Amino acid sequence: MPNTQLLDRRSTWLPRGFPTAGLMTVVLAVAAACSWGDTNGGSSIDAEVFIQTFVDLRISALDTDSQRLAPIDREAILAEHSVTAEDLTNFADAHGGDLDFMRDVWNEVELRMDRMPARR
Repeated sequence: MPNTQLLDRRSTWLPRGFPTAGLMTVVLAVAAACSWGDTNGGSSIDAEVFIQTFVDLRISALDTDSQRLAPIDREAILAEHSVTAEDLTNFADAHGGDLDFMRDVWNEVELRMDRMPARR
């Protein structure tokens, strides 16, 4: 039986008053990218690498006043994980058609963000 639980919008990793529209924009952009890609071919990074990279990017962005990363900071995090922005996109393209898999990926992102302290 597939896991059909929905994510709770009141999750503890969202600070009170956090503009969820910004996060939803990121999620929708990735979802849109997923729907345009070839879901059957091409190599992509491991799910673990995608998840941890995305979590580190989001946590770092949330640590800023604007909740946006400077390009140099984004590149530093990507380099730390030995990936590129294209690698993240290729992962979304390769797995976007598998909705159960991607739901599990985003649930794992949420769980890790709940547990991770700020990077500062």
